[in-house]
Amino acid sequence: MGPIEIVFVVLLILFAVYGVVRGYAKELGVTLLLLLALFVVVFVESSYKAQLNAKVLGPLFNLDPNNPALDVTRNLIYCGFLIVITYASYQGETLAYPGPRKSPLWGLGVGLLNGYLFAGSLWHYLAKANWPLLKVNVEQYTAFYKFAIDYLPPAIFGWKHLIALVTILLILRVWK
Repeated sequence: MGPIEIVFVVLLILFAVYGVVRGYAKELGVTLLLLLALFVVVFVESSYKAQLNAKVLGPLFNLDPNNPALDVTRNLIYCGFLIVITYASYQGETLAYPGPRKSPLWGLGVGLLNGYLFAGSLWHYLAKANWPLLKVNVEQYTAFYKFAIDYLPPAIFGWKHLIALVTILLILRVWK
């Protein structure tokens, strides 16, 4: 298998194309939901990780709260949550922002942002779980991997930053 960052780049390209096709007005609605989902995950991870292991995951899987398997499970749950929110935000009627519907350059930019938020968050949490579903050889990490892992969304945004960004996007949505 090749470097894992190829999957990241492919997802970025797919989100960018989708952003151009849908237009930035609809893509900003997805950005809002991605930021909100990421806020929930980062907030739970930073504030309730021990309680989640001890009171929910430990009893559910009949494991000691300090068992490393619970950390893997928790990170996979975060990934599943982000996937469900992303899928739901692209389905059906979306929260659209006012403005012209088609602007390929803005659509490309917001699509790339959404790809970064989604794929970067998955990359972050799967790396924290030590890539349990993929056979990733940790000895063969590239220089790009080692550089990029520190700049993925959950690594650079705290929950306070994320809620501020969500608030700004909500204000922009209702601003006339």
